Amino acid sequence: MFLLFFFLIHGYGSVSGFVTDASNGEKLAYANVYLENTEYGGATNEKGYYIIQNIPSGDYRIMYSYIGYSLKTLHIQIQPDQNTTMNIELSPEVIEMEEINVSAERLRFEKEVEVSHVTFTPREIKSVPGLFEKDLIKTLQLMPGIVAMHDLSNKLYVRGGSPDENLVLLDGITVYNPSTHLFGLFSTFDPDAIGDAELYAGGFPAKFGDRLSSVLDVATKEGNSKKLAGNVSIGLVTSKLMFEGPIPKGSFLITGRRTYFDALVWAYAKITSDTISLPYYFYDGMAKINFNPTFNDRFTFAGLGGLDIITFETQTDTASKEKIDLEWGNRGTSLRWRRVFNPRFYGEIIGSWSNFLTHFRYQDYEDPTSNLHFYEEIIDYTMKSDFNYFSSETHTTDFGFDAKHLRIEYNLDVTEQRLVEQREHTNLYTVYLQDKWSVIPHILSLQAGLRVIYSTLGERKSVDPRLGLKYHITPNMAFNCSVGKYSQYLITINSQESYFSIFDFWRIIDTLHATPTSYHVIAGIERWLDDNTRFTVEPYYKHYYNLLLPSDNAMMFSAPSESLKAGEGYSTGIDVFFKKSFKDVFGWVSYSLCFTKRKIGNQYYSPRYDRRHNLNIVLGYTLPASIPVINKSVLNIRWYLATGLPYAEDLARYRYRHFYSRNDYWYTDYEWFVLNGPRDARRLPISHRLDMHLEKDFVLFGLNGSWYIDVINVYDKENILFHTWDYDEDPPEKTEYTLLPIPVPSIGVSFKF
Repeated sequence: MFLLFFFLIHGYGSVSGFVTDASNGEKLAYANVYLENTEYGGATNEKGYYIIQNIPSGDYRIMYSYIGYSLKTLHIQIQPDQNTTMNIELSPEVIEMEEINVSAERLRFEKEVEVSHVTFTPREIKSVPGLFEKDLIKTLQLMPGIVAMHDLSNKLYVRGGSPDENLVLLDGITVYNPSTHLFGLFSTFDPDAIGDAELYAGGFPAKFGDRLSSVLDVATKEGNSKKLAGNVSIGLVTSKLMFEGPIPKGSFLITGRRTYFDALVWAYAKITSDTISLPYYFYDGMAKINFNPTFNDRFTFAGLGGLDIITFETQTDTASKEKIDLEWGNRGTSLRWRRVFNPRFYGEIIGSWSNFLTHFRYQDYEDPTSNLHFYEEIIDYTMKSDFNYFSSETHTTDFGFDAKHLRIEYNLDVTEQRLVEQREHTNLYTVYLQDKWSVIPHILSLQAGLRVIYSTLGERKSVDPRLGLKYHITPNMAFNCSVGKYSQYLITINSQESYFSIFDFWRIIDTLHATPTSYHVIAGIERWLDDNTRFTVEPYYKHYYNLLLPSDNAMMFSAPSESLKAGEGYSTGIDVFFKKSFKDVFGWVSYSLCFTKRKIGNQYYSPRYDRRHNLNIVLGYTLPASIPVINKSVLNIRWYLATGLPYAEDLARYRYRHFYSRNDYWYTDYEWFVLNGPRDARRLPISHRLDMHLEKDFVLFGLNGSWYIDVINVYDKENILFHTWDYDEDPPEKTEYTLLPIPVPSIGVSFKF
């Protein structure tokens, strides 16, 4: 009776809004928002949006805090049955950026129900030593559960899954080949333009789908809405330029990057009258425009584009004889509408176009009848929506739908006549519903989801349920658990076990094959030892059905879809992650134990990317002021230790004697034959490597800048990639191949204006 009387007198209201950085307008995810001396409070979500509901009407002091930013306290009056909108900007303070990231991770730990999730900031991406340039995917390879095929590999193998099982998004654009630059050495993401990146290594929620293993969701920076700014970077291999600044009711960002080894080699050849050339280069760029017509609406246009180009001609004494052109690249655009329909109802609608294309042209100047042109591309048109309904402080519902049109085209022209012309297409329609409920506030939370996919090709349907649980054993320790089913309607037909792969050939699952599916079961403990120290242990099990796999002798090149073999498999293991940040020291340790098997018929085997043990140690240290020249610079080191990958070892050889006749005479000849062992019978030796990155800020002519030095493979470890046998020798001669036989240094400089 008293509570009813209290409600009638006071009534209840709410407060909501966005929290952003006052210096550039970037969102602040998981910032603290609370009413002073009350139990009412919350945190912003990944978009910087917050809502505090069921507040008794009256006068309060509302406080906004985020580590690394000044505390902001304002007076607020809550009116009964009304929402008060407060969009707040927080000003940065001078504090270590790694502590800012830890704060956001801590708030996410308290609020979200999720497993196998890691976030990255530009600071962390740039702190990891890189070969010629920093790279997002190279940083991701230092996380538990993720392995690299070799020292130069830039593909993601997540918990025993192949790279085509990963969904990669950039501002809502599906990126089908993110690791194509320089034959897989660089990814298509410019680290200077990345705002944040999230990786779900497994158990991802119903919002995401259409892949079997993981999700990488990358968002570029919003663009500085306060002032015009820019950044110029010059390195050994590439140079980059970025501009960002305000526009009326919004902001923009644009970046561009290009290699110039080809230009340097061309200039050297002109000066020395040499014939040396390097017929390869790549370029790419990203752009983003935000427009805010009202406080509740934002429109965002984003785009990316890039191309790798190889062109060379063979010469005679008088003229060119033949020419080869090879081009491949990613392109895409997206348009996003974000709206706060009412304080409890938040949503986004995205339309996107994505395209990956490949061109190969051969031109014979002496014999035009030999000319050929091979062309292949994948085209993706998607309309997607995501909505969030905050029914109460303890109950949130997410739902949405998307419609996707996929088209794949490939042609082969010989002497201007089309010999092969193929078109594949399908429409995928998806709806999902996800409900998060805090059963016992601050102790037990459940998250249940359902994703339903319908494909018009074969009129197939997949129903994928998901369930997550978080139980806070103590305020600083939680038990996490997730189970779910995942489906995929698109695969690559080239082997994902190849040591080198320039690009992937995608195909839609045809009506002759069942839809590939996987089941994830993940459980783990997450413990915060203090506000800056996180420790997680996650065992997992993943089972695959209806996998489409190339045969074991198609390891290096593409295989036609009809030759793919149906199989299944599993992956199981345990991931351990420890992260610590001090004022001048930060770093993390990740360890993975993984067992991966594939099965074709009745035979199990380990795929080539099955790495049993994988250990990474990353450490960053700000050098003291007492050290001359490089004082206050940041030294980052990375060391890894990993067991070898499986390979097929030849078991024996024998000489085969055969007879043949010619001109009524009989001859005899001998030929060597090799008996091959199982594809996973042996393993390469253990590999390990130490990398170093040193970076120091400076001021030159009033411009803020920094220089860096990277050294890859500091102590000259020769990690074996593969070996071959020369059976023409007696006894046979074994040759081992490595990629980084010596330390490789690189330098660079950047300026901000």
